[in-house]
Amino acid sequence: MRATARGLLLSLLLVGLAGTSAWADNDSIVTAGAGIGVGIHKAGPPNGDAQTAFVNQVNLRLKGLYILGIDLAYDLSHNDKLTTPSDDLQFQAKMRLTALVYPYAGEHMAFYLGCGVGGTSASETFAMKGDGLSYHAGVGFEFHLADHMSIDMSLMFVAPGMRSIRRNAVAEVAAAYADGGTAAVERYDEPGLDDFISLKNHEFLIRFFLFI
Repeated sequence: MRATARGLLLSLLLVGLAGTSAWADNDSIVTAGAGIGVGIHKAGPPNGDAQTAFVNQVNLRLKGLYILGIDLAYDLSHNDKLTTPSDDLQFQAKMRLTALVYPYAGEHMAFYLGCGVGGTSASETFAMKGDGLSYHAGVGFEFHLADHMSIDMSLMFVAPGMRSIRRNAVAEVAAAYADGGTAAVERYDEPGLDDFISLKNHEFLIRFFLFI
């Protein structure tokens, strides 16, 4: 993980030193950029309070054909919940992989839709399966400040992966049985992914990008 973070930060430096005469990311059919930013993650179970966490992120973003993109994000925060699948619902992620579609990309700003997966490790994220997997989807804006420089703002709604939901359901069934026996288990209604799609479960980020 430390090597990954160093690689992303090195990419940010190299992109900053590179120079072209094009605008940040709209005059080329293919462009790449690196970014760094901060944000707030807020999420919780359907019948519980949402917990707030700080996000400190570096990004690599590749864009092609003017309307498509892919973003790889790595959270620099030192938090065991990011690297170890939680016994609770797993909303947070150490790495996030996001597919982007740009309905509008102008000279001074761009608007995109994004969706993807997050994981507690690179292998889990790229395999798109594992105990620590989570999902996210949302919208974002890129504001182009000058040649090669953009400010990015995004709002992604987050949801735990299916393994996390099942693991949490098993724990809740065990707790229900301990409290009320078989009758309590029979009354238990196992939640599905749709139960976690909520406005309260989201991640808001502001990032600075350098593009070539």
